[in-house]
Amino acid sequence: MNDKIITGKKGEDLAAEFLTAEGFFIIERNFRFGKYGEIDIIAIKDKLLIFVEVKSRGSSVYGGALYSINRRKKNIYRLVAGHFLRINRQYLSKDFLFRFDLISLENGRVEWVDDIIR
Repeated sequence: MNDKIITGKKGEDLAAEFLTAEGFFIIERNFRFGKYGEIDIIAIKDKLLIFVEVKSRGSSVYGGALYSINRRKKNIYRLVAGHFLRINRQYLSKDFLFRFDLISLENGRVEWVDDIIR
C-alpha cells in the first residue's frame, strides 16, 4: 500500500471515530457505486443521514480540503448517494433529513464542515 492510501485510511478511521463520539452510527464506509465513485462514510443520528467526504491534508497550501470539492465531485456525491437511497429505501421518508458533509484532517486537527452541497 502506498503512503497516500495509508494516509487516507487513517483519516477515514479518525473521521469515523469522531462521528461516533458525536453520537452518529456508521452505516457504511467506502460505499461505491460501480465506476462512478464512492462516499467515504454514511452515518445516521436520530433522523439525520449524512454522506461524508473525508480529506486528509498535510497542509492547506493548495487551498485546503474544502477547495477540493468542485462541481464534478458534488455531482458524483449526489449520484452515489442516490444509488445508496435506492437500495436502502427505509431512508426514503419525509422523516429523514439528508446532508453532505466534509471532514477535513489537517495537521492533526479535525474540521467538520456540514452541508457542503446545497
